[in-house]
Amino acid sequence: MLAPDPRFARIDGLNGFEFEAAVADLLERLGFEDVTRMNRYDLGADIVAVWEGVRTAVQVKRWNQPVDLASVRQLIDGQKRYGCDAGLLVTNSYLTEPAVECAEHWEIEVWDRSVLADFLEGDTPDVDVSVCAHCGKTVSQGTTKWCLDHPGRYGGSVYCRFHQPRSRRRAE
Repeated sequence: MLAPDPRFARIDGLNGFEFEAAVADLLERLGFEDVTRMNRYDLGADIVAVWEGVRTAVQVKRWNQPVDLASVRQLIDGQKRYGCDAGLLVTNSYLTEPAVECAEHWEIEVWDRSVLADFLEGDTPDVDVSVCAHCGKTVSQGTTKWCLDHPGRYGGSVYCRFHQPRSRRRAE
């Protein structure tokens, strides 16, 4: 479950291949060169592009749940397969904590939902982080901090202890 944000309505409605095409277009508009989309069976990189002479493997994930460790490992594999010196993971979601740790260790750049928001037009929606996104019940400051510190689990929303997605807790 991702935090509601009307700026993401179009992106969240795309399928994986459409999102990949949108990311390729974004990379070109940002000045990446030789932006090439790989085949349907991409072997760990959906796109290979060059930024300031550095060949970069790009893995694109349009998911409704956090991107997992296996996806980061696929990108590392794709980086090696395609002879790239850098890796970039782009998602409309967030990463699980193990995925974040792996990306940091291997110096994989991550453009998650919060980074993609910088490229979108419109105002950031006002979200009341003092109440549960599910039931509207007031939550403690500790609960708010916990949820916001773990976007991979809670998608940028805040949930009371009764409505915190349990499957996400176990997935990490």
